[in-house]
Amino acid sequence: MTRIFLDTNVLFDFFAEREPFDKEAEEIMELAYEQEIELSCSAISYTTIFYLLAKMKGKTKAFMAMKDMRELIKTIAVDDLIIDKALQNQQPDFEDSIQLECAYTIHELHSIVTRNPKHFKSKDILIQTPKEFLDAFNTRLHE
Repeated sequence: MTRIFLDTNVLFDFFAEREPFDKEAEEIMELAYEQEIELSCSAISYTTIFYLLAKMKGKTKAFMAMKDMRELIKTIAVDDLIIDKALQNQQPDFEDSIQLECAYTIHELHSIVTRNPKHFKSKDILIQTPKEFLDAFNTRLHE
């Protein structure tokens, strides 16, 4: 099973239906729904997405999105160890530091999928845009 960690921006693209980014996010979510890939995200993604969606589409839709997200995506807890590592890992953005440290906890992780690959600096984890992930995944299926 291909395991990927989704950055908050990809999830938000999907739930907020942000064009043109929502199409690739939708394809990734569909692969998870069909159980072709396994998705994870950090716990902080929920609060960020809920806050933004509630402002855009109302709290009812935001709660529905959180329930959908919870059914399809594994949540990585943000605890003291994650925070401590994020404070030490020299990433330019603290939120991205937390995301990266959450991704490091996933056994046999394929990649982090984000629209902002330059925000992540890792020698150990492949960082891909949604398009890069989908292109590589679809190429492997047809080999």
